[in-house]
Amino acid sequence: MTSLNKMLNVLNIFGPDSLVINVDDIAKKLSLSRATAYRYVRELCDAGLLTRFDKNYTLGPKIIELDWMMRQYNPIISQGHEIMAQLSKSTELTVYMSMFCDGHIINTHIESDNKEYTLAFGRGRALPIFKGAQSKVLVANQKAFRLKKIYDEHIAQNEDYDMTWDQFNTETKRIRRNGFCVTHNELNNLSLTGIAAPIFNLENNEIIGSVAFLGTASEFEPTSLVVLVEHLKQATSAIERCAN
Repeated sequence: MTSLNKMLNVLNIFGPDSLVINVDDIAKKLSLSRATAYRYVRELCDAGLLTRFDKNYTLGPKIIELDWMMRQYNPIISQGHEIMAQLSKSTELTVYMSMFCDGHIINTHIESDNKEYTLAFGRGRALPIFKGAQSKVLVANQKAFRLKKIYDEHIAQNEDYDMTWDQFNTETKRIRRNGFCVTHNELNNLSLTGIAAPIFNLENNEIIGSVAFLGTASEFEPTSLVVLVEHLKQATSAIERCAN
């Protein structure tokens, strides 16, 4: 891990139970000397990624600026949100765009009138690495060496998963072969169905995101799976052309 990665790892300490942190927290959780922890804090504050709060630190305003820049200038999101809006309107389903980042699955854009789904799986919230259609289609389409790394680091020793490498490898192959993924009730026990398809970089054929439908069984009833998958693939193809 590079020094930059170690420094940015400070941001991963924040969470629902860690709204503010101090140098001792950073040193302990990242196994750093206090001198190194102080240096990281100083540089992150200078960059606007942290803000001093009394003797503690909280997330800084630069993060909000970066979020705005991503929505405006990331071609997948800036070009894809209109396509997703049309998709949600025509199907009356919630539509998610998600990306794989640093071992996490992140929802980057949502088109929906359903506030319950938005709250439960909000934009920017990390999802389980291999649960739910978005996560599974993003993981399944990683390169072979990355798949083994994901399994070893996130699946093998995680009690939430009961999968051998062979089982994991077989499932990811099936998802790649199908070109989409369907899951039922894998996230938060809300009895929701997800259908996701990958977005690829047309220059190197690497996966760069996914688009997914999310809804209850009754919401999916008016339209067949075949038709919904075709809608998704048309949407992802349109986003790929816009983004490349």
